[in-house]
Amino acid sequence: MRIVVNDIVAVPNSGGVYSILTDFYNEVLNYSKLHKDVEWIFLVSGKFLKETDNIKIICFPEIKKSHLKRLLFELLNGKKIINSLKPDVYLSLQNTMTLGVNAKKWTYLHQPLPYQKEMKFSIFKRLERKMLFYKYIVGSVINYTLSHGDTKIIVQTSWMKDAVVEKNITTEENIVVFPPKAVSHLNFSVHEEKIFNNFFYPATGMVYKNHALLFKAAKMLEDEGFKFNIYCTLTPDELKNLGLKSINSIHVLGRVDRQEVLRRYSESTLVFPSLIETYGLPLQEAKNAGTFILAGDTSFSNEILESYPNKDLFDPYRFEDLADKMRLCLEGKVKIIQKSNEKSHSENTKGSLVNLITDGVISDE
Repeated sequence: MRIVVNDIVAVPNSGGVYSILTDFYNEVLNYSKLHKDVEWIFLVSGKFLKETDNIKIICFPEIKKSHLKRLLFELLNGKKIINSLKPDVYLSLQNTMTLGVNAKKWTYLHQPLPYQKEMKFSIFKRLERKMLFYKYIVGSVINYTLSHGDTKIIVQTSWMKDAVVEKNITTEENIVVFPPKAVSHLNFSVHEEKIFNNFFYPATGMVYKNHALLFKAAKMLEDEGFKFNIYCTLTPDELKNLGLKSINSIHVLGRVDRQEVLRRYSESTLVFPSLIETYGLPLQEAKNAGTFILAGDTSFSNEILESYPNKDLFDPYRFEDLADKMRLCLEGKVKIIQKSNEKSHSENTKGSLVNLITDGVISDE
């Protein structure tokens, strides 16, 4: 069997997009140890993945350079390249499906902007123009290629599945909900004496991550005389671009490594005001760690947290509501409840994405 995987748009330091590629590649490495009869070909933009006896890497750096080249690849040129490789299975990890490919096809759809209803964007606001472009222009391309590409679609959450069905892109039977894997255990124990005085928000500086709400809530609590710390993974440039002024309680860490993120779940309350997420992996990771979570009352947070006891939801449009929830933490009026071993439906019980692709079976059981 030969499987071609396309993720030309993913590059190092591009956040979650690159994580999807590297996580899948690592799954393929492990799978290949026992399945020498399956050949893999990765189409990427640079040589940042290693070849093995049955994993081949082909680079197309020029396609990454412009939206037009990407569009032409998906609509016209790509099928010639991919069909020449004679795949049995073709997987696109970059939301769109290349038209005209002769193989069993899967698309991993992880771009939420065309499907979310929580936030409207304005062309008159500099920080929102890119979001507007992705919602309407890129979204139209995604929807067109998915509806005309004869592809099975993989999404991370039930809300995304419902949104795709609502747009009549494909039938419900052609979509599988496949949550990303999160760290299931940590080598750190939760310190309750620290967790309610420290808050942690691991997120990049996109406007829909809603940092402004957190800053306003923090300022309100500071003015009331509370002493606390909020650690966020913004960079100084992102802080400036968002037009946010640093305040005493907020510490800008910049990008931090995986181990530090996991450690901070054990000694902080996760605060998550984001309005738009495909999945919201920090919610699942903090949940697995048993930490306390303050999350915006959104479709994705409700789905991921479900019956998780160590949480409190707030209105993600009202900083006063977030401040109220944070105040309860600071006053010691919340407690960590022993987390249940029961898995929620938002956790991944289907095994690896590689097994789904190679077996070709869709199941929600």
